[in-house]
Amino acid sequence: MISYRFILDDGRTIEFNVHLERPTGCSSGIAETPEWTRLEFNQCPNCPLKIGENPLCPAAKDIRDVTERFSEIVSFERATVEVITPDRTYLKKCDVQTGLRSLLGLIMATSACPVLSQFKGLSYFHLPFATLEENLFRTVSAYLLKQYFAYKEGFSPDLDLIGLSKFYEELQSVNRSLKKRMDAASKLDANLNAVGTLVLISASVNDALETRLSDLHKKFFPSVVGEFEQGWNKS
Repeated sequence: MISYRFILDDGRTIEFNVHLERPTGCSSGIAETPEWTRLEFNQCPNCPLKIGENPLCPAAKDIRDVTERFSEIVSFERATVEVITPDRTYLKKCDVQTGLRSLLGLIMATSACPVLSQFKGLSYFHLPFATLEENLFRTVSAYLLKQYFAYKEGFSPDLDLIGLSKFYEELQSVNRSLKKRMDAASKLDANLNAVGTLVLISASVNDALETRLSDLHKKFFPSVVGEFEQGWNKS
């Protein structure tokens, strides 16, 4: 379990506990759920779920509580955000949307959404308030680790990151549709800005993947060619 605690400057405290392994069913009757959580409400164009089998959008269902509790808080309101994981605690003084973006990302990645749940492995190594560079490093590293396991199982690894680029295109489509749902759910803008930023992050990573990887190469691995030439990759 990972806990998020928002301590607003006016003294209010809002806390959420995110269980990484949680039931996927709906705890309340379908008639009691808001319209924007229904699967058919701005359903993602790439969603493989069928309305008859899944009446609710898994991601929307899981972020409902957060959305409702933050629906009247503006994004620029200041807060101290405390994130407690099983191994360590993070603390950051920031605007509400920065903490909310991190919380929403964790909830959606651990939802039953067929697209977003591809990030679930990273949720066990959750890094709150991650920068774009940190997100890129972690995502590409996780993807390449998956390719290593595929190679060990006898499959051809995708070292050109073609699958990762396609995944970010899928992710971008999901984030756009989720933002439309949030438009209907929020009275002010904290949730809208948080999800909007998630859209921008996924778009910027996908649109400049090669460029950003080149930057990481120069910054963190400038001597990799020399190391391989010296026999680093030889038995």
